[in-house]
Amino acid sequence: MDTVDLISGGDFLLFFAYALFTYYILRVAVFRNMDKNFRRLFTVFFVLKAFCALLMTLLIVYYWGLSDNTAFYLESQNLVKLIKTDISNISYLFGGVDSYNEKIKLDNELSSTVSSLGIESNFLVVKITTLLYPIAFGRYLLINFFFSVIAAVGQFKFFIALSRRYPHIKKNIAVAVLLMPSVLLYSSYLNKETLCMAFIGFAAYALFQLLNKRKPVINSLILLLNILFIGIIKVYVLVAFLVAIVFIYLVKTIMHFWKGAILSKIFITILLAISLFFFFSNLDYFDSYVIDFADKSNTFQQQYNSLDATSSFEFGEIETSFSGLLKKAPLGIYTTYFRPHLWEVNKLVIFFSALESFLVFIITFGALIRKRKYIRQLLRTDVFANISLYYALIFGVIVGLTTFNFGSLVRYKIPAVPFLMMFVFLLLHYIPKKEEVKV
Repeated sequence: MDTVDLISGGDFLLFFAYALFTYYILRVAVFRNMDKNFRRLFTVFFVLKAFCALLMTLLIVYYWGLSDNTAFYLESQNLVKLIKTDISNISYLFGGVDSYNEKIKLDNELSSTVSSLGIESNFLVVKITTLLYPIAFGRYLLINFFFSVIAAVGQFKFFIALSRRYPHIKKNIAVAVLLMPSVLLYSSYLNKETLCMAFIGFAAYALFQLLNKRKPVINSLILLLNILFIGIIKVYVLVAFLVAIVFIYLVKTIMHFWKGAILSKIFITILLAISLFFFFSNLDYFDSYVIDFADKSNTFQQQYNSLDATSSFEFGEIETSFSGLLKKAPLGIYTTYFRPHLWEVNKLVIFFSALESFLVFIITFGALIRKRKYIRQLLRTDVFANISLYYALIFGVIVGLTTFNFGSLVRYKIPAVPFLMMFVFLLLHYIPKKEEVKV
């Protein structure tokens, strides 16, 4: 199917009508209790999200052509056909991808695309697209728009939660969560990252509500449901969060015992020394867990460079060992957040990403240099700063070592960019209590 056939002139009229109607509904029903400044920000944010949905649609149709995005859309048409043929087929919306694929194989008129890969994350996107299909009249542009709306609601909920926790840096939070160009653009159309940003936003808002003891039953269900969705859509995002949280509480436990009597300190010192000795003496134990990751990374690196040399990059083969992974980890983190470099640009669409990466580099390293003596104090006093930093680092390793195409890299990193920027802004505005008193 030619991508030009995905859009028609009448779609634009429907798009603007839907945008006005959806904005009104969200203002009245979802964000009705906002103050004047928040209402203005939401208006600007919604307009930008709608514009990005339109822009991404036009780029895909007239510039990039067929992609995962269009594959999800075409697969949803198959599912819609099945449901129209027999309403009982609606059960596929609640089942796994395997049973759906078995059905597809039996019908030659249904050309399976992404779901035939057997990936539940792809099928979840297809299911959500299918649910949106009727209200979007099956129009490709409108489905992209509704995905951007889902993300917009989740992101703004996240912004509200963080603004209540850190009211002194509301403007910085707006930049980190809402207005980062890459996050804004690549979470505004039909794709996994858009849904991931929405699920993260809803989960974070529910968590902050629970911490404030508001509607514990409902918010617990919302939190668990969105954690489940994150695990399905982007399992490595959930893994990065979990590892970060476990590490944080491990450190806090150690610090708690360290503050105790001299015997506690001696015990912790001996335990850490023994643990570190066995860890570094047995790094090869983890090799079996790393081999598959490293092999895939090296294979992807070769494939990307053979398929599209203009936007691909490489940083050398990863040794199939845990120590080899550790050696490449800093480069992976750097690659995720600070590339492409301006001198690596060979396409206009990559230039803006390179410019953003450069600015993020300047702001991040400027903050680390200027506020370096406060990093430890910030991490001691702020749990969210801990989660943001360690999640961003772990995520950076995973994405940086498995993505070797700048176009993909810019999209894959957006679930972590707001957290990196939140840590940076919290560090920049951190004032120790003793200095706060002097002021």
